[in-house]
Amino acid sequence: MAYGTTAGVSALVPAVGVLGASSLPTAAQVTTWLAQGAAAIDRVLGGAGYVAPVSPSAVVYPELTALNELYAAAYVVMARGLDSATGENESRSGEWLDRFYKRLGELAAADLSALGVSTAGASAAAVAAYDNRLRTRPLRRLDGWAAASEGLDG
Repeated sequence: MAYGTTAGVSALVPAVGVLGASSLPTAAQVTTWLAQGAAAIDRVLGGAGYVAPVSPSAVVYPELTALNELYAAAYVVMARGLDSATGENESRSGEWLDRFYKRLGELAAADLSALGVSTAGASAAAVAAYDNRLRTRPLRRLDGWAAASEGLDG
């Protein structure tokens, strides 16, 4: 589920005009980039311990929408070659992607639970249960010798 819209992406890059089936890039391609950006957002927020996708009722949802549209707009700029038309390298799209990942990292580091984003309590419990199953003591053989000390005397 994408947070942004093709209209929002089009507003960030007005040189593209109306996105449709015959535009460059097409509306379908922009929709795919929105889905990819939303997947990156969900991956980072999920890794930070939050439930993803974020509910539209969350206070932070408009910021996620802007981030998602920024990601897709960077790909629109790359697809249109708007940066390379001047003979320079693709600096604007690269700057937009850098800004996307920086702001996403800041969001993931913040306490979003106060902004209506649910925490993934079940995954934290699963991690704790997994940690409890790790073997931390050396194995002992039936005759009482530790397996780690075998072969050290000889």
